[in-house]
Parts: sequence; structure tokens; C-alpha cells
Amino acid sequence: MARSLARRFALAFLAVTAAWTVPVTAGEFVILPLRLHLDRSTRATEVTIRNQDTAPLRMQAQAMTWRQDADGRDVYAPADDLIFFPRTLEIPPGESRIVRVGVRAAPVTREETYRLFLEQLPPATPDAAPAGASLRVLLRVGVPVFVAPAQVERKASIGGPEIQAGEVRWSVANEGNVHFVADRVEMKALARDGTTLFTRQFQERYFLAGTRKPLLSELPRGSCAQLAAVEVSVAGENVDLTRKVNVEPGACN
Repeated sequence: MARSLARRFALAFLAVTAAWTVPVTAGEFVILPLRLHLDRSTRATEVTIRNQDTAPLRMQAQAMTWRQDADGRDVYAPADDLIFFPRTLEIPPGESRIVRVGVRAAPVTREETYRLFLEQLPPATPDAAPAGASLRVLLRVGVPVFVAPAQVERKASIGGPEIQAGEVRWSVANEGNVHFVADRVEMKALARDGTTLFTRQFQERYFLAGTRKPLLSELPRGSCAQLAAVEVSVAGENVDLTRKVNVEPGACN
């Protein structure tokens, strides 16, 4: 039976880490909210999962600490101080279930960050699988959990930009003690007549407290002759930064 089940289901996982507060709709289920905020006065909250499918939905939850390394990459490790219940659940068609989430104690000086991963499980029996299915994608949604410190301090800055060997190098630093969420992270190349030669959008959205994310963008060939300035910017929730530097002729060759 196990071998037959393995043939019918090739497991794939999709991590959803978007910054929106609207529900996550995965075709078969909805999760609300997409971000959780806790502090010293609110040390517990909940996530609602609604099954929109015609078959029972099986899910499991896992809590992980969430950090960002020197390159700005997300790093996860098992979390012992984030409390959640239940760890597994089965939701009948058209119904909802709640996962309760809490912390043992709130931080004092710097925000603590976690992700609660809600992972869809395969049906308990092959008979519960869609008829004729040979591939089923099981979704894994990472819900950010932010636990605020006693006093919030917000501070962010842009490093650079610098032109080196045909590349624009810059960085975004969160020097405060809580995260911020960017709606737009952008590098713009400007011509000598003031027009925009090209724009590069970056996918970075979450900037955790005390981290610096290096960003790099290659300059298209042939753009150096027209390039006069580079402007970089970050805009979003509690952040609005812009920095512009002039480029000397031939500096990006």
C-alpha cells in the first residue's frame, strides 16, 4: 500500500512567505491572518484554517525560530519557546479549525521572530485521493510570528550604492530592535538627461532587527556611456529611504 501511495503522490512543498495581511488562499484551504503580533500584554493569539475542498484536510504545525544571516538569507531552527496547539489537525470539508499560538515570556530589548509552518499532509488513505491523480502538490505555509520588546525603536539606513566592475552594490540595514516590511526595494539607473535607463526590483520584503542585507545588480552592457547616477530606495511599513549617488564617466566599466 505504501508503494502504491508513493506512486500516486509525488510530494512537493511550496513555502509561502509573503508580507501581506490578507488571507492565504491555497486552492483547497485559507489561512487567516498571515502575520501574528505578540507583546508583553498580548502573549497569545490564534490562526484560523478553513478547508474549502470537498475532502477532509489534514495539516500539521511546526514552530521555528527565524533569523537572517550576514547575507540576508533566512535561517530557521526548532523553537522551544513558541507554544502552539494542536500540532496536527483534520478539518472536514467546508469547516474551520483554530491553531492557538503563544509565548512563555516577551523579550526585553529586541523583538523575537518565529515562523509557524502549517504543512498540508497527504490523505490518510488512498481512497481519499482525487480520482485519477498522479501528482499532488502539498503546500507548506510559513506564518511569521513577531514578539515585540518592552520599548520599540525603529531605525534603518542604506549603505552605498557603489559601482564596481559593472555592478551596483548596496545594502539595507535595520538598526532598530523590531522588523520592518518593505513593499518596494528598488535600484534605478539614471541617464545624463535625467531619464530612467532601467529599474531593478528586488524581492526582499522582511528586514529583521539588527540585520544588514547586501544587494547587487549587474549593469546592462552599453549602459555605462549613458549612466549619470544611481538611485536606490526602500519603501513600506515604517520605512521610506532613498539614496542617490552620481556616477563619474567610465566609473562602471
